Amino acid sequence: MAEEFSFSRKKVFLSFIALAVILIIVRLFYWQVIRGDELRNLSEKQAIRNKSHEGLRGQIFTSDGYLLVGNQEVFDLKLDRQNFTGDVEQLSQQLASIIAPENWQFQDATDSASRLLVQQQIESNLINKFSSQANWPQLASQLSLKAKEEILALNNPHLAFDSSSARFYPEASMAAHITGFVGRDEDGQEIGRYGIEGALEDELKARKESGWFRTDAFGALLAGSNYQLKNLNGRDVTLTIRRDIQHIAETNLAWGIEQYAADRGEIIILDSQTGKILALATWPNYQQWQYYKYPAEILKNPSLTRLYEPGSTFKVLTVSSAIDAKLINPNTVCTRCASPRQFGNYTIRTWNDVYHPNITMTEALEKSDNVAMIFVAEMLGQERFAEYLKKFGIGQSLKLDLQDDSSTYFPQKIGPVELATISFGQGISTNSLQLIRAINAIANKGKLLEPMIIEKVYDHQLAEEISVEQKKAQQVISQETAALVSEMMVAAAAHGEAQWIASKRYTVAAKTGTSQVPDPQGGYKSDETIASFIGFAPAENPQFTMLIKLENPKSSPWSAETAAPLWYRVADKLMLLFNIAPHVD
Repeated sequence: MAEEFSFSRKKVFLSFIALAVILIIVRLFYWQVIRGDELRNLSEKQAIRNKSHEGLRGQIFTSDGYLLVGNQEVFDLKLDRQNFTGDVEQLSQQLASIIAPENWQFQDATDSASRLLVQQQIESNLINKFSSQANWPQLASQLSLKAKEEILALNNPHLAFDSSSARFYPEASMAAHITGFVGRDEDGQEIGRYGIEGALEDELKARKESGWFRTDAFGALLAGSNYQLKNLNGRDVTLTIRRDIQHIAETNLAWGIEQYAADRGEIIILDSQTGKILALATWPNYQQWQYYKYPAEILKNPSLTRLYEPGSTFKVLTVSSAIDAKLINPNTVCTRCASPRQFGNYTIRTWNDVYHPNITMTEALEKSDNVAMIFVAEMLGQERFAEYLKKFGIGQSLKLDLQDDSSTYFPQKIGPVELATISFGQGISTNSLQLIRAINAIANKGKLLEPMIIEKVYDHQLAEEISVEQKKAQQVISQETAALVSEMMVAAAAHGEAQWIASKRYTVAAKTGTSQVPDPQGGYKSDETIASFIGFAPAENPQFTMLIKLENPKSSPWSAETAAPLWYRVADKLMLLFNIAPHVD
């Protein structure tokens, strides 16, 4: 009996084991076969995560290797609002004292009372942000490392930081109108504005990369997952400007603005033989990192956007065109220069109402004789004169890598009066870079060079340096014409209105220009001029071509007393910098 009972218990136990094995097999079949694909997909979703990586925006350098625009780490301050239980006013006051010194209004304040008002406003704004409905409201953005460390020293566990990069400027606002700045688009994304930043946005902007990788529960890559970090930085750009020459141009322009009480000013310096822009200084300037406090007009590059009537500097182009057309030579006598010229109701006079019968063309350039230029232009005729001016690039874009570069208006109809006024640089508008490009063709043996602002770029992805090739020069006047006009410009510099300041140590080919400013109500303003002086040196082998332009100089309206002495002041420094030996008679 006992044996039968033991056998029954053993049979039941074995049956139970068999049933359990069958259930396990069925269950495994269910999970691994019936729902296998579903579970594998779910596992993949949990273990595979998307990782993204973004580089830094490309940097901007001078041709001599100095960093003009780089990147630095900045910090956004955030608050853990849900868990914060401290004294709002006390913390806001502490934060405001740290944040305020980085605010541009605080920095621009001229007295302690004004700075205190700015700090109190920041404190008030912080208090309002503490009542935000967001879980992690942003209290401040783009703080420096110094500010971050001061805030961390408060030992408040409810404050946290997000880091990002922002532009910084080791040379302060140097060449601001060349570099441009980084602003925001309508979606709040960073984008280059103006200058190089705007024109080369696609080159400079950082690259992004993302991919799917196997990770653990904490997001760390699992063994066997290969995540190669690439260099995703935007391309670095090296400009043609030299730091030392740009510094000379900017400091001397600032001096000239104060010395001659001018409203605005520009200094542009080209390498005469390559067309490379060695310096481009403008006044007023702006600070790129605080671009938002300036009106849009200040942010634009005036050497491209501020059109003006160039006045007597334009006479060089009039004479060049007629000599190249073999209509005159330096000794040609003007047979209609004894008196003013009459065109219907318009009377055109010389700048000083003094007339010189039978003046030669060289003398006419020396004395900046308007009537003689009319004589030359009438020999050329409207169509041929317009054709030469277009060959010199007047009205044509410069093909520069600067955002504001574009073609400018060129008169479609040139009648007798227009022909007369254009001959001496009134009644036609251009910009400073177009004019210096045209005059530099004379320095470069009659070949028009397109100005260059980019020397090279460096591609981090390819680890490759890419040099920018110089565009082919266009022969706009003959080499013989250029040589003759250069000699005439030397005479104009030595014997013209600015002869008192002419250099005795080196030979300069140059021309003054004092132009009237159009009045929006019609005619020209009686109390405002634009003074300019343009030329190249040494005249026999030009190393640099330079334009000085001063708008509304109040110490004197004449370029011979303002722009010309400033030109020679800068040229003296350039001759030393280029190690050019003094002229020996």
